[in-house]
Amino acid sequence: MLKCTNCLNEQDSGNFCGKCGTSLMETGIPQPTAYTEAAAASPAVGAQPVNTNEHVTKAKENVSKYWSYALQVLKKPSVAFDTKDSQYVNGIITMALFVIAFALSIYFLANKLYKAVVGGFGSLFSEGGIGAESLPFFNITSSLFMFAVFFILGSFISVFLVSKFMTEGFTLKELLGQFGSILIPFTALNVVAIIFGLMGSIQLTLTLTGVSLFYTIAILPSIIVYDRAMKSEKSLNKLYWATGASAASLFIAYLIVRMSVLDFMSEIESLLNMGF
Repeated sequence: MLKCTNCLNEQDSGNFCGKCGTSLMETGIPQPTAYTEAAAASPAVGAQPVNTNEHVTKAKENVSKYWSYALQVLKKPSVAFDTKDSQYVNGIITMALFVIAFALSIYFLANKLYKAVVGGFGSLFSEGGIGAESLPFFNITSSLFMFAVFFILGSFISVFLVSKFMTEGFTLKELLGQFGSILIPFTALNVVAIIFGLMGSIQLTLTLTGVSLFYTIAILPSIIVYDRAMKSEKSLNKLYWATGASAASLFIAYLIVRMSVLDFMSEIESLLNMGF
């Protein structure tokens, strides 16, 4: 029995289909068609989702590992002092979360206050009657983000420089891991501050972010330097080195405030007073 691959017409004999003229084949020996070729190629196409799933699974594992480590430090902060260079990625993640949470908490608070002041009349205070019912998210959060990054970098640089002056042997990865790990509890404060910022609680939001920022700038450098001096085999004046690290961090923060933060605060104040 012969079967046409085009119209599926079956006939007993002949080289061509009597219905559509297509070359015939025996029913037991199928010829390759476009469908079968596509099916043969499908495993290669289907391999991509497998790779995607592997990346997703790996990302979930990394998040789970970081979460477990963060909880461990929150439960027992002293663990952070024994951090090795293998934890430098967790340290970087913590610093990133710190600045993001800080920026979001301040923005949400400012936006809540802006809405309370302007209310539904924001359109009356803008050109063309198209109102700003909310503060510009990207412009403000990006500025806050950069300020927090500068403060973090200033604190880290002070620790790095003082450690170098102490001629303490260490790696950059080790210092990043320790710095970020000790920062975890105060990163959690900034995350909590996001909630209070959304609620419009001025006192709680500014208290939490203020404590976390003051700790990062003034206290964290001295803690790390003092710990490193305690573990050193050399005879070091631990108190002076620790105090010097905090003083250097505070000086850098002062320069940041003088150059950028005051101008930014005046811009925020002008936004809040818009139309009055």
